[in-house]
Amino acid sequence: MKSFASVATLAIVATIGVVGCSKNRPLNIVRRDADWSMQSKDYPAAERDYQAYLDRKPEENAVRVQLAQAQLAQGKAREASNNLYVALDVEPMNDRIIDEYARALHQSGDKDALTAFVNRAASERQRVVDYIRVAKYMQAIGHPDEARQALLTAATLDDGKSFAVQMALADFYKTFGDRERYVRRLRMAYFLDSENAELAKTIREAGEVPGPTFALAPEEMSVPTISAAPEK
Repeated sequence: MKSFASVATLAIVATIGVVGCSKNRPLNIVRRDADWSMQSKDYPAAERDYQAYLDRKPEENAVRVQLAQAQLAQGKAREASNNLYVALDVEPMNDRIIDEYARALHQSGDKDALTAFVNRAASERQRVVDYIRVAKYMQAIGHPDEARQALLTAATLDDGKSFAVQMALADFYKTFGDRERYVRRLRMAYFLDSENAELAKTIREAGEVPGPTFALAPEEMSVPTISAAPEK
């Protein structure tokens, strides 16, 4: 019995020591340790240290985002989304936080909140990146029509000048087996970047031949060099 009591006492002392150590560490050391744990994929340790940092300095928004990332890595999507909601309130235009919040909502399975959030961000800011985000998540939750419309809106907003958007459209059509539209968007991407070796490989894999006659100006261009009728 005496031996057991001694072990229990030592355990309590050790716990108090750990807590005390955490409180006494300078904040820069706490964050350094958290970052190291994150890089080492020791996500529980990273979460503990990021939380310890925020307990002492709650206004550090970047650390709150890092805490949420450690939580997401452990499948704690609800906790992460709560932290990211707070972070987003501080920096509502921060794309990194917007992306992480959308990811947390998706991982949590809250489709309604995710749909409302990404669509609101797109409608309020009217930027290409926001509509690409809409397309990504609408496709992920099984709404292909909304995903396609978001990509077409993105292409219109940038006047057909974005290679990334044309490739996103090509990938979308490939996923759904629409070969005609897939090749059409490959042609438009090729028009924008005919020197892209990876694209040339993709075109050949699709059974087509890259070259001057393959290029087709994106239909969203205001004054296309080679006219293309709009998609229906």
